Amino acid sequence: MTRSDAHFTSGGERCDAWLYLPDGPGPHPCIVFAHGIGAIRQVRVGAYAEHFTRAGYAVFAFDYRGWGTSEGNARILCDISGQHADIHAAIDHVGCLDMIDPGKVVLFGTSFGGGHAVAVGATRPGLAAVIAQCAVVDGLAAAIKAPPVLAFRWMLAGLADQVRGLFGGAPYYIKLAAEPGQLALMTAPGAEASYQAMIEGPSPWRNLIGARFVLRIPFYRPIRQARRIQAKLLMIVTDRDEITPSAVIAKVARLAPRGEAVHFDAGHFDIYFGDLFDKAIIAMLAFLATTPAAPVAHPGSVMGRAA
Repeated sequence: MTRSDAHFTSGGERCDAWLYLPDGPGPHPCIVFAHGIGAIRQVRVGAYAEHFTRAGYAVFAFDYRGWGTSEGNARILCDISGQHADIHAAIDHVGCLDMIDPGKVVLFGTSFGGGHAVAVGATRPGLAAVIAQCAVVDGLAAAIKAPPVLAFRWMLAGLADQVRGLFGGAPYYIKLAAEPGQLALMTAPGAEASYQAMIEGPSPWRNLIGARFVLRIPFYRPIRQARRIQAKLLMIVTDRDEITPSAVIAKVARLAPRGEAVHFDAGHFDIYFGDLFDKAIIAMLAFLATTPAAPVAHPGSVMGRAA
C-alpha cells in the first residue's frame, strides 16, 4: 500500500485528501470515504485503508471544506449541502485519475457520513456500490432519541450560534463528543474516548462543532431518498446504537431497490474497534465481491497469486 497527498476543488475551494493505492497494476476500483460528523482524515481512515487496499481497492479520503486542512472560511461548521457537494467533487476527481477505474467507484460513509452516502447515492448515477455504516439516515428519529434535557440545551446553544452567525459574530462551539450529562453533540458513554482512540498520529482534529448544526439535524432525512438508489447498497446496522435508531438504519436496506443489511450486536462506536471492526470489514468485502466494483486479479499480483 502506498499513500500520497492529493487535493481537488469543491465550490471554488481546495479539499485536501489522501489517496491510498494497493500493490499491483491499475486501474483499481476505488472506495471514496465519506467521514462522520467532525471527523477528518486522521480519524481511523488508515485502518480501513489497510484492509481495503490489501483486498485490491484504492481508498480516497478527504477533509470536508472547513475541516482538517481543507480550505473554507467557515471553520468547524457542518454544512450538509456543502458536504454533499464535496463528496460529488471527490467522486468526479477520482474518476479522472489514470490509476482508478471510473466504472468501479464505491461510496462508503460512516455515521453522519453514512447518511451522506445514502443521500448522494440516491442522486449519483454510475456508482458501483454504496455502503453506509451506523448511518444517521433520519435526523428526526435521532433527535427524538436524545434525552429531553440535552435536546433543550442543544436548542439554546444552536439558537445562540445562529444569532451570532446572522450578525457576523464568531461561532458558538459545543463539544463534538463528551460523557453523558455534558453539553455535546454526542454524549453516549465513551464517545469522547472513542474519538480520541481513533486518531491516527498528529492531527488538527478538535473536539468542537458549531452549535447551529443541531437546529438542522431533525430536517436531515436521507431515508426519504432510499428508493432512488440505483447501485447495490449495504447497510451496516449497529443494533445497540446510542446515536441513531438501528431500526431506521435497517429500514433503508428494505426501501432501496437493491439494498441489503448486515446486523452487529454493537453500539455506535463499537464498530470501529476490535473484533467488530474486523467482522464489519469482512462483511463489506464479501458484499463488494458481488458488485461491479470487485477487483480483477492480475497475473503476478498478490491477488493473482492468492487465487
